[in-house]
Amino acid sequence: MAKVRRKKALPIIGWREWVSLPDLGLENIKAKIDTGARSSALHAFDLRAFTVGGVPWVRFHVHPMQHGGPTIEAEAEIIDMRRVRNPGGRRQLRPVTTS
Repeated sequence: MAKVRRKKALPIIGWREWVSLPDLGLENIKAKIDTGARSSALHAFDLRAFTVGGVPWVRFHVHPMQHGGPTIEAEAEIIDMRRVRNPGGRRQLRPVTTS
């Protein structure tokens, strides 16, 4: 008799959800869900690059509540720099992190 494989039930989520990013110290931040995306982006501001033992890092701020509210400072190791188009259509070089 052939063994039947059952698919693991996936959670049902909305197009906006509260998520946690513990590696960045963010307990709750509102996220837009894009099931077709290959990567994720975080709206960050006041980016400042620095190095730790010769390894590039970035320190930045985020607003977990979207429209203002408290500001959280976070930092992460930079693994790449990529050119992306900003909302105005201009290309910018932005850091990519693992966190």
